[in-house]
Amino acid sequence: MLRKLIGAAICAAALVAPASHAAPAIQPFEPDGMARIVASQKGQPFVLVVWSLDCEYCQASLKTLAQEKRKRKNLHVVTLSTDALDDEQAVALMNARLASLAMAGNAWAFGEAPPEQLRYAIDSKWHGEKPRSYWFNAKGESTAYSGVITPQVIAKFMPN
Repeated sequence: MLRKLIGAAICAAALVAPASHAAPAIQPFEPDGMARIVASQKGQPFVLVVWSLDCEYCQASLKTLAQEKRKRKNLHVVTLSTDALDDEQAVALMNARLASLAMAGNAWAFGEAPPEQLRYAIDSKWHGEKPRSYWFNAKGESTAYSGVITPQVIAKFMPN
């Protein structure tokens, strides 16, 4: 009986533990999202990777970025899922995927605006193919890339 009470107490404590240990919340990407993302990077080079839960090639790109990020301390990754934040199941899956890759820190997902408007806000020339990435330099200028991200792609856009 004492074991059950101790177990229940531990479970209750875990439920009321401070949220500071929880993964950071995925931020909503709205029409002003690109400006907010660029501003959040404070003039440092970074890659914005656009992905979705149902894109196999996106998963491969995220895995490569996670592996390279462990090797390259200067590789700053921002993720943007085209899955909607109003789908609780999708949000749980996005959080789990990003957490498993240790990339939950700077994550965004499509917010309330229509997906077409949000794709246009990312890049007026983009037609929605994925994976898609944007490689930003310290000045905030970007180069778009469509395709799977490999170590060679990373070396091309972020040589250091």
